Amino acid sequence: MSQFAPFGTLFRYFAMRFVAWITLCLFGLAAIISLIQTVELIRRVSLLSNTKPNVNFLNMAILNLPAVIEMILPFAMLTGAMLCFSSWNRSNEFVAARGFGQSIWAALGPALFSAFLFGMLFVTVINPIGAVTSTRHEAQMAKIFGETDKSFSVSADGIWLRDKIKGGKLIIRGDALNTEMASIIHPIIYLYENDVQLKAVYRANVMQLTDKGWMLDHATRWNSDGQQADLGNIILPTGLEALDLRQSGLLPQSISIYLLPSFISSLERAGIPAAQYRFHLYKMLSVPLLMVGIAMLAARITLTNTSRGHRSRLFLRGALLSIVIFIFSYFMQVLGSSLRIPMSVAAWTPAIVVSLLGAIILARTDES
Repeated sequence: MSQFAPFGTLFRYFAMRFVAWITLCLFGLAAIISLIQTVELIRRVSLLSNTKPNVNFLNMAILNLPAVIEMILPFAMLTGAMLCFSSWNRSNEFVAARGFGQSIWAALGPALFSAFLFGMLFVTVINPIGAVTSTRHEAQMAKIFGETDKSFSVSADGIWLRDKIKGGKLIIRGDALNTEMASIIHPIIYLYENDVQLKAVYRANVMQLTDKGWMLDHATRWNSDGQQADLGNIILPTGLEALDLRQSGLLPQSISIYLLPSFISSLERAGIPAAQYRFHLYKMLSVPLLMVGIAMLAARITLTNTSRGHRSRLFLRGALLSIVIFIFSYFMQVLGSSLRIPMSVAAWTPAIVVSLLGAIILARTDES
């Protein structure tokens, strides 16, 4: 049996070498970024005019570490892969592997498999951990610098919600949504019977979502025949949960990938925009494919360059490649956010394009 077969001796050897380089670059870059962020946090705390809070900067850095890993993972993969492949070139290990008659796909199989596992590990382990630590980090930052009311959501057209109830539905418009209190400021509620016939219109100062239903403060009702009635404080039925509204103000990074599908469904049932959450979900799912694509591109620009006098030019190419990938990913995100293209297309396109490009140029290299 070939030693390059999955989990054979050479397969494990090259895979472990690749993993070691990626891990080294990942934690090296994470340490540098965390140190810079910690220094900036110390500077901001020192500028506070009121009583200086007692801040555990090490704890803050640890809480923000998963978010830092998410930010630098593609760059760590590219840097680590290029360093690993460059070492294979210097030691002639890759040349020896190819000398055994192995195709470039068999020789790079351990690296590509490891890159895919890195992506899967990030999606299934680091992301859920980061969802918890990100929430705690944001809470600590708000405590240090004073609570800024980010729980209110306001738009030029106001807040619009849908609420499916037994025998009909509620269409709710408000000036602002307080996600922390699960309440809507100055709401107007349109009650439809059988989803098509307008039965009544309610207006209130505030409406809050409770376990018993929508609690309206100083409510006024207009029936379909135009009759008006002052109702005071009343409760309307609901098909939503208070948690749906409270979590609608969370950042996408604060929600585990395991909870995102159901969370998106609950937001869309309520008529709350969920585009950014859907984009984040698709982007996370595309990470393993993106890691494989980056590894293939790194192999193309490193392993095929055997000249040892042009390493600076080699890593300059790597830097330019990382910039191109970042700009392209950001451009697709802008297109998705503006709804010019579907969110799934915007999130998956960078990973698919990078992987296809890497596969094509490696295939041409293998043929030459």
